[in-house]
Amino acid sequence: MTIVRAFAIILGTAIGLGTLGGAIGFALGKYAPAYYRAVFTAGRDPNFDPLAVGIGLGITQGMIGGLIVGSVVVLALAITSARRPRKEPIDLL
Repeated sequence: MTIVRAFAIILGTAIGLGTLGGAIGFALGKYAPAYYRAVFTAGRDPNFDPLAVGIGLGITQGMIGGLIVGSVVVLALAITSARRPRKEPIDLL
């Protein structure tokens, strides 16, 4: 596995799960705003926007989860590719 492929896997999972998290946060903020109002002490403030909070939390938590999942996938691929026998000898020169 190349470094570019590893970065692409990590970046792809971070973007994908960040998008999914943002969509879930949007849905919670729009259709169940009482959830965020109950979780945060500032939820009683009239300027509190549960939709913005939901989208922001969803994106950040999704991206962090995506970085973790992508890193685990890259690690698993690196371990399995390191254990496979090579077909041709390695040229060190």
